[in-house]
Amino acid sequence: MKSLYTARQGQFVAFIHHYTTLHGRPPAEAEMAHFFKVTPPSAHLMILTLERRGLITRTPGEARSIRLKLPSEQLPPLNGTAASASIQPPVRQAKGQQPTDTEAAMLRLGKVQLDDLFAHNGRHPLDDSEFIPLLDTLIESFARAGLSALRIKELRRHTGELYHRFCQEAEPESTFEANVELMISHLPGPRRTRLQQQAG
Repeated sequence: MKSLYTARQGQFVAFIHHYTTLHGRPPAEAEMAHFFKVTPPSAHLMILTLERRGLITRTPGEARSIRLKLPSEQLPPLNGTAASASIQPPVRQAKGQQPTDTEAAMLRLGKVQLDDLFAHNGRHPLDDSEFIPLLDTLIESFARAGLSALRIKELRRHTGELYHRFCQEAEPESTFEANVELMISHLPGPRRTRLQQQAG
């Protein structure tokens, strides 16, 4: 029996499924390009190919309109995951233990999303009082999807490093600790208190 898709096409449909499951909306083509480390035109050509093969539907010109036509049982595992194509809560791990394949893919997706948010904010700046809670909401969505506390801490550290680089552009002498403290100060009261206790 002929396969419904090539290995590469399967990775794209698996990514679309994972992303949509995690975020409640389909990915943008730019996010697929970033995740697969391809150019935006290559990602667009893949979307056109998937549509032509009947694997997805989309509305041309409408952002995030991609819909999978395959049931999740017919999707391959996303490269780097041994679990089924649906996001399953990973097994909780001891401190320092290596992440499961699913958790590693979720962590990578989280970092891609954070990088994209910082890049977007560089082009269309928001006030930190709006931007920082947005970052926190993204990180919390990964916690709700089952990413372990240790990997959430990695996402928060990655966010701190990105914010520190952003702050150093304005104030080169600023320290990582001071910038992370500044970032936390922009969160709402209960979230700020909890993160300050975790950091301290």
